[in-house]
Amino acid sequence: MSARVDRALAEYAAHGWPARPCPGGVALQASRVDVLEIESPIGAIIHHRLLTRVPTATIRPPWWSMLLGPGDRVDMRWLFVFAPGFLDPDQVARDGGRLHHGPDAWVPAPPGRTPDGLTVGWVVPPSHSHWHPYRPDGVFDSLGWLRGHLPRVTRNVRATP
Repeated sequence: MSARVDRALAEYAAHGWPARPCPGGVALQASRVDVLEIESPIGAIIHHRLLTRVPTATIRPPWWSMLLGPGDRVDMRWLFVFAPGFLDPDQVARDGGRLHHGPDAWVPAPPGRTPDGLTVGWVVPPSHSHWHPYRPDGVFDSLGWLRGHLPRVTRNVRATP
């Protein structure tokens, strides 16, 4: 294990967030929290709406992969740490996300990499929310609401005279 991983594990433990070392970094147990994993651009919209009120991480290709060109890169995914029971797992699944919860649910956490080599890093570290998962306050309705309010993108449309 690296010194970074050791420090992260100690910090997670000091704040009651169960974590363990895993190949490439750290895994966080989703037993006391629900971890929402969702693709961009939905994740970006959730992050924009909640700003620093929710611990947020991203799973993304390493920076140097951008130098290789488009290829078969995996798009970025977002991880949000919520209070347990706030999100409906069926709604999350309908909206294209995945809800991690329970003692058998382990998710990659910063610092580290996923088994497929993607980088995991905090956008909003837990310290910014005083190590509290996000609790509802009326700002966040549902992923369905967010998906319904995404800007519509029209591709290959030509203006007609």
